[in-house]
Amino acid sequence: MKSNYLCPHCRGYLNVGENIIFAAKTKTHKRGLVLLSPKIGDYSVINHVDFKFEQGDLISFYCPICNISLEASQVNKNLANVIMIDEAGKEYEVFFSGIVGERCTYKITDKKVEAFGDKSSQYINFFNLSAR
Repeated sequence: MKSNYLCPHCRGYLNVGENIIFAAKTKTHKRGLVLLSPKIGDYSVINHVDFKFEQGDLISFYCPICNISLEASQVNKNLANVIMIDEAGKEYEVFFSGIVGERCTYKITDKKVEAFGDKSSQYINFFNLSAR
């Protein structure tokens, strides 16, 4: 069994096959679907050829089921938040940057933060937890 990713609002399943599916909106209000790898630290992205964004753009992520924003404004407006349930059934909060090219992801549980990506130091202090 692989990890499952859920919307923190409706708890609907976001992963299908080998991708996590999000509704997304650019700063110019273009909308489309974005598929991300479920492997934390893998920053591959699949999107429609006409749904374009530039390095440094902030992409707003939404649940494709309930259409509620996944912005983690309680931490930082640049981060999005989902729930991950691993193979053992353990639940984590996962935060990732919505800024194109800013590779940082955080997996949080038991008041610990696991940071991934070359820009992971960018937001670590916003969590008020110990990094490992």
